[in-house]
Amino acid sequence: MKSKLLIWTIGAMALCLMSACANGDVQRVQKAEELLTVNRDSAMAILREVVRPDQLPEESKALYWFCVADIRANTMQSLSEDSMICWAAQYFRDRWLQDGAYEDYMMKAGMEEAFYWWWNDNKEKAQQVLQRQQRYAEEIAEKKGEHIWEVILLRISAELAMRDYDYEHVRDYTEALIRLGDEKAIHLDEVVRVYNGMAITYFYLGEYDKMEESFEKAIAHTSDSAFVVNVVRRNYADLLGEIGQTDRAIRMHEELATVYREGESWLLVESLYSLSRLWLNKGDKQRADRYMREAEELFETYKETISSPSAEAGLLAHRQVLNYALYGHYQMMPLATYNTQWQDKDYIRYRVAEAKERSMSDLREQVLRQKLAKQRQTILIIGLVGVVLGLCLLSVYLYRRRQRLLLEKEEEIETLRNMLASADKPDDKESVRKLMLQQLGVIKTIAGTPTEANQQLLARLMALNEETANALIDWPSIYKTIDLVYDGFYTRLVQKYRNVLNEKELQLCCLLKADFSTKEINMLTRQSLQTIYQRKTQVRQKLNLAEAEDITTAII
Repeated sequence: MKSKLLIWTIGAMALCLMSACANGDVQRVQKAEELLTVNRDSAMAILREVVRPDQLPEESKALYWFCVADIRANTMQSLSEDSMICWAAQYFRDRWLQDGAYEDYMMKAGMEEAFYWWWNDNKEKAQQVLQRQQRYAEEIAEKKGEHIWEVILLRISAELAMRDYDYEHVRDYTEALIRLGDEKAIHLDEVVRVYNGMAITYFYLGEYDKMEESFEKAIAHTSDSAFVVNVVRRNYADLLGEIGQTDRAIRMHEELATVYREGESWLLVESLYSLSRLWLNKGDKQRADRYMREAEELFETYKETISSPSAEAGLLAHRQVLNYALYGHYQMMPLATYNTQWQDKDYIRYRVAEAKERSMSDLREQVLRQKLAKQRQTILIIGLVGVVLGLCLLSVYLYRRRQRLLLEKEEEIETLRNMLASADKPDDKESVRKLMLQQLGVIKTIAGTPTEANQQLLARLMALNEETANALIDWPSIYKTIDLVYDGFYTRLVQKYRNVLNEKELQLCCLLKADFSTKEINMLTRQSLQTIYQRKTQVRQKLNLAEAEDITTAII
């Protein structure tokens, strides 16, 4: 029975340890999910502390892989190795189809699943996933009248198509987004950006009329006037120049240059560069050179504060073309020097990135060491549990050994029991007194092994009735024995402290000298433990002894 109890105890403690670890990982996943939109670096650091995500409950496991993919998708990292996002998306999808729960997770995880297939160069599968998510978005819109998911899905679909230079699909998705109407697409407050992107798409598809129409619609919206001035109108002017409408492009860029001068914007460099290019196309080399010089001087003033490699490369390339038009020769060294400088900068950036990766590797090793430390701590806890269990087993062994010794003691006092069988007769009291004096060592043995049977025996021995309890102890004989055994202890005690200690206190000192414990004195004299402790305190006070000082040692 006790062996089974130990086995159950070990199992329960192991389950408690496993449960504590599992609960800790679940809480880490929940904390990381809370930090997704606040601090993704901290969220990822917390997720790295989850050692065995495969042992999480299904809900927490799905949330874990969702968080990992979401962080990577929003930090432009590859999702090519995040295959578990497909499982997580299926989990949230099943829950949503079952009871409508996890709508946000279902939609976001589906989009991340599309990114996973895209990163693995399975564009067809990515499009299938996005189309499936679009159907769910339409279903949500029909039920709730909210079109936010439709807008997000169309924007992401257009973005992936743009990455693949698939302008036809970009056009289809963007047109579908526009068809939703401003009152629906306005959720993202990006109507102007939608039309701007649509115009650029039409340009690449050669649909120039639709390009101009989209630019005009973008300009007509005043929700983001800064974007219109800084991006839309500049794109519009540049693309007009590309399709041969040079005069319109020049007028638009001159208007923009005036605005940029008033606002002291560095975009004036871009407009001046475009004007130089447009005037060169018209054949006015001098005016093109004038605009170019102004652009180059202005670029130098912004170069230290605004890094624009593409703008600098464009200016250098255009300067070489312009010099060829002006002087009839082409210089290679400026572009070669620029390329060399950027190669050097790229090398430095590569080394810096390498150092960062090394730092991240060191950090990962540090995290691994922390995990190993936690594992050692767990092993230590298990070891302590083993020690506790070992102590329990030792206690069981000692208990059984004590029981065996008690049985041996029972045999030793069996003779005493037989003698006491006749103690109930009144005329045998004198013989019992003598027997107790002769068996004082046996009485001490009985008092030191307080089994129920021994207590009953001691009760019979010491209190045949309440009136004769004290009479059963022949104190004069005990005093003589104490003097004989302990070198006149009782006589010296009386001579020195007769006027200080009363009879009960003298008896207590003698029993303590005979090495009787408090419990034994309690059983022998039938005094309560509290009474004995009080008398000990009184003796110390009368003899001016410290609380912890031994009474018998202090008495000479």
